[in-house]
Amino acid sequence: MSVNQAQKKNFWTLERRNSIIGFLMVSPILIGILIFFVVPVIFSLYISFHEWDMLHEPSFIGIENYKTVFGGEMLGIIFKNTFVYCIIAIPGAIFFGLLLALAMNAKIRGVALYRSAFFMPNITTTVAVCIVWSWLYNKDYGLFNNILTMVGLEPIGWLTTQAWAMPSVAIMTVWQAMGYDMILLTAGLKGIDETYYEAAMIDGANGWQRFRKITLPMLTPTLFFLLVTHCISYMQMFDAAFIMTEGGPGYATRSIVMQIYNTAFEYFRMGEAAAYAWVLFAVVFVITIFQFQLQDKWVNYDV
Repeated sequence: MSVNQAQKKNFWTLERRNSIIGFLMVSPILIGILIFFVVPVIFSLYISFHEWDMLHEPSFIGIENYKTVFGGEMLGIIFKNTFVYCIIAIPGAIFFGLLLALAMNAKIRGVALYRSAFFMPNITTTVAVCIVWSWLYNKDYGLFNNILTMVGLEPIGWLTTQAWAMPSVAIMTVWQAMGYDMILLTAGLKGIDETYYEAAMIDGANGWQRFRKITLPMLTPTLFFLLVTHCISYMQMFDAAFIMTEGGPGYATRSIVMQIYNTAFEYFRMGEAAAYAWVLFAVVFVITIFQFQLQDKWVNYDV
């Protein structure tokens, strides 16, 4: 056997062949991530330092787009709206999801059917959910105002008054998301060893004490996951407010992503829109890092 043949044989080892085959198998998704994620992210950072209306060549203007973003009053308005939405939607979805998980964890007949029913809103398209809830919120013939009228109260402009518009959108989100939280929290409940409860009952602990001392601490990893993912997701809220209120009344429900959308595709200021997007990324990144820094203080990973 010649030296070249020996080198070629050593090169095509089983491990190397398996590595190449594995890389070829995952290459389509890697190419997709590169084309549809990595390249757009890099381009958005590039364009945030340019003035571009998609009709002419980008013109470099340095940090002027960021000066415009931070210098205007709109940034404070949209962040306030987004934080109000998150403050209502995130705790609400987790709280009601936990209540449903505790109920669905009980040994009752037809529990699988109930789980499916509560989870159904989460897999229903947001457009359909928003249309139905817009009817429920209607001031003239909506179900909620009909109930208020029946008990002698004045109808509320759920989506037409600035005070109620964003909370109303957040309440709809809680209803849609709590089924998802229920499924994950139910899985967390199933993972708690029953011996903990048996030992607590022997020691005389009541139901509330068992929940506070055993159930809640053992669910903290799941609660932490939901908190982080909900923060990332809800900070990017767009479709619900866009469909139900189009950002109104006034700017009462205009979110950060809606501002990005309007700036880019209504006013064609792509550079400014990209600057808004990177400001949003920075805020979400800082909040996520802060959450991970605090997890040691309340998340229990002990088995």
